[in-house]
Amino acid sequence: MPATHRVPEGSPVAAFLSEYGSDTDIYVSHLDTTEVSSRKKHFFTMLGANLAWSFLLGKRIYGALYRYGILFTLGKILPIFKAPPPLVNWPLAGQLCLDIFLLLVLLPLINNFISVMTLRYHHGFPKSEIVFRKPSSATVANIVSQPPEKRDSYMNDILRRAVDPEELKQPTWGMPWDEWTMDFRAMAVAYEAEKKGLISRDAWELSVWMKMKEGWTVIEHGKVSDPLSQVGMMEKLQRKLTAMGKRHVFTQMMEVIQVKTVAKDGTALAVTEEVDKIIADIFRRNEVDFAQLTSELATESPRFAVNSLKKSK
Repeated sequence: MPATHRVPEGSPVAAFLSEYGSDTDIYVSHLDTTEVSSRKKHFFTMLGANLAWSFLLGKRIYGALYRYGILFTLGKILPIFKAPPPLVNWPLAGQLCLDIFLLLVLLPLINNFISVMTLRYHHGFPKSEIVFRKPSSATVANIVSQPPEKRDSYMNDILRRAVDPEELKQPTWGMPWDEWTMDFRAMAVAYEAEKKGLISRDAWELSVWMKMKEGWTVIEHGKVSDPLSQVGMMEKLQRKLTAMGKRHVFTQMMEVIQVKTVAKDGTALAVTEEVDKIIADIFRRNEVDFAQLTSELATESPRFAVNSLKKSK
């Protein structure tokens, strides 16, 4: 299972999410390392499509001035806009429905591509590209429409597809009915934060960021479920508990892990909820705040620390 833990309050990442994730409860971040040439090809394909959509939308808007009597009305005030009266019939109702549909679909697409062009103008096509996605309006509506007993499983399916490596390879077009929409503003700010040495690019590796009552929680895909078993974390915990005069807590915890997560033949067993409860009980009986302690250790992690200026150069 992927590692899950709280984002330490006061960290640069927490500040970033609080400011730019204020309009969403979920962010999915990853680093896009697909070939730069393929990303450029997709960009220019989108450019051609958006030019065509802009031309179509402009033509429909210009025609609407005649179809719906806008120029006819203005012509009564200003002779320069003189135009014949509109034909009020059933085909006009069909034209109105078509215009509304095109406006609702094409205008967001064109506006979205303007954000894409702004991002490309300032940051180009880096080999490793920071990507932020959040649920689209259509996805939010679909989640809300689900029966309460099915809502969690439906949400889990959406998140599973969001972090599927094969799904990540698929190019996005920013359609209103897509499950996820890219947040280009957050992406641009993330690049600036890296340049200033505030947040490392590696902080945005494939993860799901969820806004909870107590703050942001991150699910780091590709990492083990117990954050204490990450490289160097056990040593940090041991030093921390020793400094607190609680070394025996670490010893008891390791005994539980050895018995409950390693089979007799030496193979690893799945970390169950029972193990978490036993470890939590050990810390509670010894008056050690496990949540606060792991949060402090996570704060020391390079992922949530201020990026090294030397590294970013």
